[in-house]
Amino acid sequence: MRQERILKENIDWDRVSLLIKIGIAGAVINLAGDLISGWGVRNMCLPGIEGMVSHYLLMSDKRIFWSAMLGLVGVPVSGIGHIGIYKLIRPYSRKYAGLYGVGIFGCYTFGGSGVHMSSLAAVFFYKYMTAAAPETALAASIKFLCYFSLPLYIALMTCWLIQAYAHIRVISIGLSPYPRWCWVFTTPVGTLIAGLFSIFGNYAIVNAITVGAFTLGNIWTLGGHLFMLDKARENWGKSSAYVQ
Repeated sequence: MRQERILKENIDWDRVSLLIKIGIAGAVINLAGDLISGWGVRNMCLPGIEGMVSHYLLMSDKRIFWSAMLGLVGVPVSGIGHIGIYKLIRPYSRKYAGLYGVGIFGCYTFGGSGVHMSSLAAVFFYKYMTAAAPETALAASIKFLCYFSLPLYIALMTCWLIQAYAHIRVISIGLSPYPRWCWVFTTPVGTLIAGLFSIFGNYAIVNAITVGAFTLGNIWTLGGHLFMLDKARENWGKSSAYVQ
């Protein structure tokens, strides 16, 4: 495989640091929205999906609104942090930087204004359908999700999987300034760690963390990259960058 040395492309470390910090701030805003929507105790007497979504029936309209608005703002702002990570990958591999950029595209195209907003719209729909026609509320809400949210979820998850693959791959094979073990600071790992909190039972804080698992994985990723940024800068200074 031909490798071409990058002579004119450099990394603006201060800008990268600022981008990641802005991204963390956005992810925290998004997390606040997730915690608002996820906070509640489920009615485990109800079977299946009804039990899983039962706490949404007790959410006030204001909570639904603010959860939606926080995600609408937080998701795209958190994407700014991933632009910083993209800038760290590009001098080493344009191929993997391009794949990583697919995830950024998905974030801005299908994230806050798509998946997050439509999910809270479904919660609002389910709440009022239950009040108006409880016998058909769940079926109608599932149809609503399938028609208006599921296509966005599929598109977003496709972009995210491509980004996650590129991210883990590029760090683990040494095509980044980070130590190879830093592949642990990727969204799948952080999301899995946060998701494990579900084993602690049906408590409001546990359910809120579970709903925010993906966002916590995002914070884990951006926070880990910021924490290790000085080490990455040191490694950059010790070696030349190559592009694939």
